[in-house]
Amino acid sequence: MNKYRNKKVQVDMYVFDSIAESKRYKELKLLERAGEIQNLELQPHFILQESFKKNGKTFRKIEYIADFMYCQSRKNNSRRRKRNADRCI
Repeated sequence: MNKYRNKKVQVDMYVFDSIAESKRYKELKLLERAGEIQNLELQPHFILQESFKKNGKTFRKIEYIADFMYCQSRKNNSRRRKRNADRCI
């Protein structure tokens, strides 16, 4: 148990930090199977700032770890024109 009293849950050989996170994973897997989203990734890392040295002191890198990342395609149909809009979340 951690400081938020969440329980770790295992789904599809992945261990999630909370029940809510595992439920969201299940929802996203269903959306991926249905073709609503693509390229589902778990815990992608984003480096916000590389490590560096300044005045002889070393500063650590700053990194963000998201729970999920995926691309969502949606069709926006209007009367004047049709277009496909893709966005990655």
